[in-house]
Amino acid sequence: MSTAAKAMKTSSEVPMQAPSREIWDAKYRLKDRHGQPVDQDVAATFERVARALAAVEGEKADEWLPKFRWALENGAIPAGRILSNAGAEAYKPAVSLINCTVSRTIRDSMRDILDSVVDAGMTLKSGAGIGYDFSTLRHKGAFVFGAGAGTNGPLAFMDIYDK
Repeated sequence: MSTAAKAMKTSSEVPMQAPSREIWDAKYRLKDRHGQPVDQDVAATFERVARALAAVEGEKADEWLPKFRWALENGAIPAGRILSNAGAEAYKPAVSLINCTVSRTIRDSMRDILDSVVDAGMTLKSGAGIGYDFSTLRHKGAFVFGAGAGTNGPLAFMDIYDK
């Protein structure tokens, strides 16, 4: 072990409280397809995440592993998708490490609105969240020539995304 790794000691351990353990188990603990735990404890989750983060560093992975491990053990809290999905490729091959994305501009047409719903579904399936700017859609009551009637406005379309 390097001198730097020896110098990085974890802070005095604070026991995990029951609500924290329940959240970890429900949201961040890696489980197999049968719901059986792969991460046996929080330390195993931190090890999985630290290894995945260090692997990105290529030839310096061995140098970075103890640093990432130390950070996690001493209070660094990565984004939820990173904590849940980093190093989990064998169990979750189609997930994201990105917590939230911002969508493309939604053009004011029924086709584009519905196409963006499909995009939202695929983004949510990967585990990421998504934000939309609905300001490009006509306000409630605006006349739609092709339909010959007024539009229901952005709030009605937001309901489609929310269901």
